[in-house]
Amino acid sequence: MLPVLLLLIISAAAAENCTYRYGINSYSRKSLLTIKGLPTNLVYEPNSGDLLFTLIDLESLQNDDEQTRMDQYILRNGAPIKIDNVNGQAAAVDLKSGRVYIASDDGLNILNGTDRANFLSLKDEDIVQLFKPAHKDEIYLVIFPENEVYVFNVDKNEKKKIEHVPCAFILAVDSKDNIYYECDSKYVKVLLKDFHEPIEFAGIGKNTARAITVDPAGNVILAANDGLYLLRPDNLIPKKLMNLDFVPSGIAFGNSNMFLSTHGIIYEYSWCK
Repeated sequence: MLPVLLLLIISAAAAENCTYRYGINSYSRKSLLTIKGLPTNLVYEPNSGDLLFTLIDLESLQNDDEQTRMDQYILRNGAPIKIDNVNGQAAAVDLKSGRVYIASDDGLNILNGTDRANFLSLKDEDIVQLFKPAHKDEIYLVIFPENEVYVFNVDKNEKKKIEHVPCAFILAVDSKDNIYYECDSKYVKVLLKDFHEPIEFAGIGKNTARAITVDPAGNVILAANDGLYLLRPDNLIPKKLMNLDFVPSGIAFGNSNMFLSTHGIIYEYSWCK
């Protein structure tokens, strides 16, 4: 009876662990990292398995008289590695070339083989957000203090302002070049390609959007205070995929896994086959 009992215990434990629902699939969850501060701007690098993130110092964030302190990290094999030669504020991965771009308060950089940032372009620009679509070579930038959105051509070393997007605090671009963002209105919107007026998604509470990304299947996923949503350009009512028991600060996807961060912690959700 012992083998049968042991099997029942293992099966029960496995079933209990796979209690997190994302769409129609079940996931298990574990803590990848606990760290002081707010980890945000999660980006997964599939070739190395690294998870890049920005760590915000919460004391400076809450102090209006002090500039918010941010550091850029690589999470590798469970250990955080600080990119200490640059004031990093965001990262983006070029899936075709394997390049890792680092946004800083003094331009755009590339991560080298020794986990240091090499300056690339846009000297003196304070870049606070990056997004690298998988289908094109250009990079989308958000530049402080107005948080205006630009598209940057790496080969031509040229940046062009995106019209009709007044500003962005979170940003994602789908395979059709539709731009999803949240700005001063505190509501999530999409600017369809070749259109001039952005469209607001219904049902997302004011000032509740926290992070946005595109998953490996090309779906735009929003992390909001109460859960994860699928955003589609042809349906202004988002589909809720997952409830959350915490307020998220970052989201990224890697293969069949999902990464979510919140105050002081980064979680990994693994698909239960």
